[in-house]
Amino acid sequence: MSVSVLCLDTLKHYLQARDIQLHVVQSEQGDAFLQMGWQFPSGEAGVFVCLSTGDAGDLRLEIACVSRVSYLDRWHEVLDYLNERNRSHPFARSLDEDGNFWLEYVGFYPAGVVLPESTFNTLFGGVLIHFEEEYGELEGVSGSEGGRLLQ
Repeated sequence: MSVSVLCLDTLKHYLQARDIQLHVVQSEQGDAFLQMGWQFPSGEAGVFVCLSTGDAGDLRLEIACVSRVSYLDRWHEVLDYLNERNRSHPFARSLDEDGNFWLEYVGFYPAGVVLPESTFNTLFGGVLIHFEEEYGELEGVSGSEGGRLLQ
């Protein structure tokens, strides 16, 4: 039995074990992150998994979904909706300067911590479920059919 220490390779392995096709991308700052496309009933989105080391040596895990639809024309309405959801539901929601809807999980972990696959799957699945629900609400799509990976 191998020890699953929290690192980008472990997260990549967990996702690939679920047959998720992903790309390893370098940020402008030189940090690597995992990127994949996802299709929800409400539309397409980008999904990102990032792991970085903080100044104190702790690890910052971020799982984020972003819509490929802009809500600039509904900025105030959407922002009010997201702020209400931020107060009553887990994960952080925001609009970027282009009007894209983001839902993010950010967690801080000590370096060398073991992160079981089941724990990661729960976090990753939770982000996708909440994003799908809220993206559907913004797009007027009812029901949750489940998202699927884009190739």
